[in-house]
Amino acid sequence: MCKLWIVTGFFVVVSTFAVADIVFLSDRDGSSDIYVMQDDGSHIRRVTATRFAKGGLAWSPDGRQIAFDADLNSAVQPQQADIFLINADGTGERNLTEHPALDTSKCWSPDGTHLVFSSTRDGSWELYRMEIATREVRQLTRLGFASAPDWSPDGKYIAFEHEGPGGRHIYTMNANGRNVRPLLRRLRKGRFGTSIIMSGFPKWSPDSQYILYREAEYAPNQLLATSILIVNVRTRHLKILDTPKGWKINKVCWADDGDAVLFGGVPKGLGNIYKIYKYRLSNGQVTNLTPHPSDNWGMDWTPHDSLSVSARENIATQWARLKAAD
Repeated sequence: MCKLWIVTGFFVVVSTFAVADIVFLSDRDGSSDIYVMQDDGSHIRRVTATRFAKGGLAWSPDGRQIAFDADLNSAVQPQQADIFLINADGTGERNLTEHPALDTSKCWSPDGTHLVFSSTRDGSWELYRMEIATREVRQLTRLGFASAPDWSPDGKYIAFEHEGPGGRHIYTMNANGRNVRPLLRRLRKGRFGTSIIMSGFPKWSPDSQYILYREAEYAPNQLLATSILIVNVRTRHLKILDTPKGWKINKVCWADDGDAVLFGGVPKGLGNIYKIYKYRLSNGQVTNLTPHPSDNWGMDWTPHDSLSVSARENIATQWARLKAAD
């Protein structure tokens, strides 16, 4: 695949290894399977065709492989979730963890040699690091609940979800598991009395300077609101994106050129059929990439390492626009 990019007034032609930009989950063919498509929603192609429930999609840094978790025993109630790798063309599927515990929600190290994942193998959800070549596993956290890790592109830090009595919030730590700290100096609180905040799906920007994540506010047995937030890790400046009011939003991720983010959403919160939307940071334009009547969710955007410099410039520019508009 070849892409044409406009960077600071001149054209750059870049070839990438991946055959598509976005990997996602869909039930359009009767079961939850992995699909890929280009960044405009075209050229959709099915990657897997199995009865197992799947989740936690993550492109490898070189765009050649997809990591995912699959429940080997049940498509409804999790029984034994393991982490798998599959080539982007659907070949070479293999089970990496093969453990009786639940192993889910993983991320790649920037060099593609390790995965960090969440597992119940110690009795509660904690984060573990695996060397892919040897399958050697080391526990990173002992916090009572840690999940949805994302490794910063500079290799220094890991962002993740940590849940306590006051809700679920985004934390960061060194890549070796040390120096655990909340992303925000003050944990955000619900606006509606007894409501609580449940933050999730943190994603580092390509320059390792910002973290994007989804925030949901819950009252007992009721979802009140969802938002998409971007935090400057150094200054802790927070920006809430101007997404359509009243929508339900689940997973979020950066668009690799820094000009957009993806999110799974349900317009006006009506029903539970999610579509994948692209949100342009420059103008707030929202585009539905999966207008198919099926449920579509759990997306991840292909890394483009060869564009690291221009991507960082673009994200810095977009952040400046966001901050100026705040």
